[in-house]
Amino acid sequence: MSPAGVVLLGAPGAGCSSVGAALAEAQATPLLDVGAEAARALGTAPELALVAVPEERYRRALAAIALRALARVGDGAVVALGSGCLGDSAVESALAGATAAGVCLVHLTATPRRLATRNGLDAPRSVALGNIHQTFTRMLREREAACARWCPIVVDTTDTTPAQAAALVLARVADREGLDPAADGTIG
Repeated sequence: MSPAGVVLLGAPGAGCSSVGAALAEAQATPLLDVGAEAARALGTAPELALVAVPEERYRRALAAIALRALARVGDGAVVALGSGCLGDSAVESALAGATAAGVCLVHLTATPRRLATRNGLDAPRSVALGNIHQTFTRMLREREAACARWCPIVVDTTDTTPAQAAALVLARVADREGLDPAADGTIG
């Protein structure tokens, strides 16, 4: 892995948190999980944070924690950024700075069907809630496009475990950096 660190971006359910944990463990580096930290700061569980507090408050907390995490990524950390704070000018400026410092940005992706399942949207819903799948698909397109603008490396997590996806990330980062992925024993 690049000594400058890795930032994982992706739509909800792409695996930034789980793949980030596997990647950090494989590299014996810190994991900075922006979504989990924002939820903790807001006093709620990560899977409930967006509905437990007003969205504007959640987005402000997410951006503030993302800025702190991106300030530390140059020390070799893995940052599970997700995509919820893309579009925030300060976060995007920090991403540009991290890229200039040699940090690898990796876009985790998966099929819309897999992302819907991972987000619990594969169950029947009340018609009173409107067309959730249409709203989710629109959000996915926007988030995928935002991630694609930033990330030269893409890893599809549709049919992988977090450990398998982490190995793919390591291999793609090593290939991009011209390193031998097996040289430090992290991929085996």
